[in-house]
Amino acid sequence: MRNVFLSYATKDHYFADLAEIKLAEAGIVLWRDRSQLRAGADWQSGIERGIADCFAVLIALSANSAESSYVTYEWAYALGNGKTVIPMKLSECAVHPRLQTIQHLDFSVPGALPWESLVARIREVEIGDGGEEGNDGDDGDGGDEPVRGPEAAAAAVDPDAAHVKAILAYLNQRGYQMASFERLRTRLETKLSDEQFTRIIDNHRSVFRRATLKGGRPGLAKLVP
Repeated sequence: MRNVFLSYATKDHYFADLAEIKLAEAGIVLWRDRSQLRAGADWQSGIERGIADCFAVLIALSANSAESSYVTYEWAYALGNGKTVIPMKLSECAVHPRLQTIQHLDFSVPGALPWESLVARIREVEIGDGGEEGNDGDDGDGGDEPVRGPEAAAAAVDPDAAHVKAILAYLNQRGYQMASFERLRTRLETKLSDEQFTRIIDNHRSVFRRATLKGGRPGLAKLVP
């Protein structure tokens, strides 16, 4: 997997450290500016190269970042260059109008941080960013990717490819072999109906099978390791 870029205020370095660890566990490499003094052309050119080399830009929204002209420059540069931006709200803060229309992930509730949802979203973005060098093709090492081979090759024509990868990413991250449709809807923040989940299973029989969980709840089980 190629890199994702993290835009954050220096005062929120604790969150950046945690994000780097959590995403690394999912096989996602995080690019972040570690310099203590952000100034000058060297900083700007380095940031622009970092964003250019990434397929998605994460923004840590907080009172600190709302006051940071550097963070503003980073996300504005990313949007201006067609990069997918994923806001993550660390605390209540003012949000720029250009970011208000982008769905954010809520990281403000201790003990309920949506890391699985973030990983799933990143993987969805990578699929949608297909066709470029280093994507889910034969050239990447992809050791931690949940879907390989024919499924990845068909991503561009399979309308459910993003859902397949997101479901597998969630199951693998949690160490589950199966999950109910209800749980998947909640954890993946998706509006897929039971019928749509069933269609995904039936269209990907080499990956999933139907399953009935405790209480008769409909769900799916994965067939791949």
